[in-house]
Amino acid sequence: MIASVLLKELQLCWGFARRDLGIGTLPVPLFTMASLLFKNTPAKEMVRPIAAAFVYGIFYLYSFVVANQIAGVEEDKINKPDRPITSGATSLQAATIRYYVLSALYLAYSYFLGLEKYTLLWIATTYAHNFLGFATFGPTKDMCMGFGAIAQLMAAWTIGGAAPQMGWKWTKTITIFMSWAIPIQDLRDVPGDLKAGRRTTPMILGDMPSRLHITAGIFVAQYLLIKDCILEQRDDAVGALRRQ
Repeated sequence: MIASVLLKELQLCWGFARRDLGIGTLPVPLFTMASLLFKNTPAKEMVRPIAAAFVYGIFYLYSFVVANQIAGVEEDKINKPDRPITSGATSLQAATIRYYVLSALYLAYSYFLGLEKYTLLWIATTYAHNFLGFATFGPTKDMCMGFGAIAQLMAAWTIGGAAPQMGWKWTKTITIFMSWAIPIQDLRDVPGDLKAGRRTTPMILGDMPSRLHITAGIFVAQYLLIKDCILEQRDDAVGALRRQ
């Protein structure tokens, strides 16, 4: 009985999250590992924080995708009918209960790790994105993805325990890149977004201005990457000069 319930839960979890594991869960233990390596943590002491980060990453992703699929049932009936709600594997009501339970467990787990401020940021962002219409307007959608990167990566870095200043330099660069580059996926979806009543960044700016906007963001992110995360970290005279 217990085994069958657990198996069903694992199947539902996989159905909700399988398309987004690479961007939603895996960066958390990887960024935690970077934090641990940055402070020269011995290998034998890395296992527990990386495992804790992996669990945190599952909560981070799972709570979002459930909310996202609750809000996108009608669209998923056409584009992704194999998802749990549209396939009938679970009901909309059950998914809604699941979302609130997951959010509560996520917050409790983050309190245990001392990460509640990042978790509250992501819970608020998830709610705004999926239930307050932020996902239907380009600038607010892009902003939500930026807040998501901050919540995800700073939590991961904190689990590793390294100095937050370095973690923020990397997080800032990645967030700028994501926030500016996220409309790339909307360039091809303009006809569908128009029918769905969305106003994405390419629809607001136009095709060519939107491409220039994305390009500018990539250049800014690359500049910050070279300046803050490469040159200033060089262990030689050039790095010392940059840090003065």
